[in-house]
Amino acid sequence: MSEGGVVGPVEREALDRFRERYVALRREQYRLLEDVADLQRLGVAQQTGDRFTERLLQDLGRLNRRDADRLVDETADLVPQLALSGQPLPPRLPCTATVYAAGEIGPGHVAIIRRTMARLDKVDGLDPAVWSEYEATLAEAATRLSPDALVKVAARVLAYADPDGAAPDPREERDDELLISSRRDGTLRMTATFRGAVNAEIVREGFDAASTPAGPDDDRSLGNRQAGALVEFVLGAQGAGGILADDDISEPQPDPEPALIPQPRQSEPAPAALRRRPRSMGRPLLTITMDHRWLQAAVGHGTLDSGHLADAATVRRWACDAEIIPMVLGAKSEPLDVGRLARTATDAIRRALNLRDGGCAFPGCTRPPRRCHAHHIHHWLDGGDTDLHNMVLLCQHHHLVVHHDHWHLEMIDGLPWFTPPPWIDPEQRPRPGGRPRVPT
Repeated sequence: MSEGGVVGPVEREALDRFRERYVALRREQYRLLEDVADLQRLGVAQQTGDRFTERLLQDLGRLNRRDADRLVDETADLVPQLALSGQPLPPRLPCTATVYAAGEIGPGHVAIIRRTMARLDKVDGLDPAVWSEYEATLAEAATRLSPDALVKVAARVLAYADPDGAAPDPREERDDELLISSRRDGTLRMTATFRGAVNAEIVREGFDAASTPAGPDDDRSLGNRQAGALVEFVLGAQGAGGILADDDISEPQPDPEPALIPQPRQSEPAPAALRRRPRSMGRPLLTITMDHRWLQAAVGHGTLDSGHLADAATVRRWACDAEIIPMVLGAKSEPLDVGRLARTATDAIRRALNLRDGGCAFPGCTRPPRRCHAHHIHHWLDGGDTDLHNMVLLCQHHHLVVHHDHWHLEMIDGLPWFTPPPWIDPEQRPRPGGRPRVPT
């Protein structure tokens, strides 16, 4: 690669060769499904005595039963079929078939789309036209995302298509478990499972905050840092002001300066004898975003910062917690535009970015908000404002990528879009970034 990060002609040729070969490989994978369809149409399995095409494929390609079944199932969804009358029928998933045949997506994308559409088949009352729109949405998203990132789009499609979702299990939290065992040498072993999305988010955020590397010289593994964080949690609980401490704790004093974030709702003060001690280490601030109409009607779902969904009953229960702050974008109590007064994002802007982008906004990146920087699209030193419409969340790696000018970033209708360099996409088609968006 030549100086300044610009791709030279030799490197460009290698990039083009890989891209063309990979697209050709995906096209051939679709052609294989067409071959399976021909075997079925000609009734070859009956002629060879195998009776079923799946069994024929196992011998013909030395395949496992599962792979043979998958090929036949994919053929039924993605290859045009013939009706009993001899009339051609379009594929069940026409948009997916089109982009797969063109080599724009691969088997990993196809598996996610097929699984999602099978679940949508079970949604009562879903209009067939809407079903088709969701299939088109997934197929389009697959052309610009990795399979891992497509999973998030699929989850949001399912959430919009079936906002009621599955009924929450009242025993969910009772099924959480933490098992501790001691060994003869004095070591301790622990395994834990948290099945509720909200409880899992609280624990995850707490450990994520407490296990951040102490500095550039901190070479401890993630597991070692998390073990240290757990020790700190226990020490804090046992120390002054901790929930396990026996000493009396004086009432907390109000903050000397008004906070940018509105104060959470507080219940009537309890008698001093019944009042709980304040937590010395603080509880991780939990943000659950939900349509207010859904919250009132106890339907739909709430979205956690991680992108995971929480059922309506769980959201309503946590909305009563005095330590939950409602997310209200643009409210006077949470200013979203500080202009040139500050270089770094305020708490309010940061929380709005967390909601809008859902983590690193770079297409396909899955880094959570806590691992991201608030990047100025038009740099502050060059006159750019510190406001929601000039900022985007980027992880450290993609922050460097954007600053090196390989990708062009711009805001369109209030949302971030990324244009790749020509050696990634010769046509340089803009790609939407941020939290997956699904038409409703």
